[in-house]
Amino acid sequence: MQIKSINWNDMSDFGLIVRINKEILHPLGLAISRDLITGFSEKVLVADDGIWEYAVSVESRVMSDDAIKLKLSEKILK
Repeated sequence: MQIKSINWNDMSDFGLIVRINKEILHPLGLAISRDLITGFSEKVLVADDGIWEYAVSVESRVMSDDAIKLKLSEKILK
């Protein structure tokens, strides 16, 4: 069985980085960072003041679980 994978750019396309940051990491003063070209994430950023917030325009890109599952299935079936 071959294990399939996606990179952090895919995670961003699915709105998952926003969700992980907003729901889990931002309240802790942390944020995932990634290289837009390679799709790799080498580090988590730490806020100087302990606060991270997204602009409303970024938060509006969050997808439902069903939309994420559909997009993921389309991606890995290619």
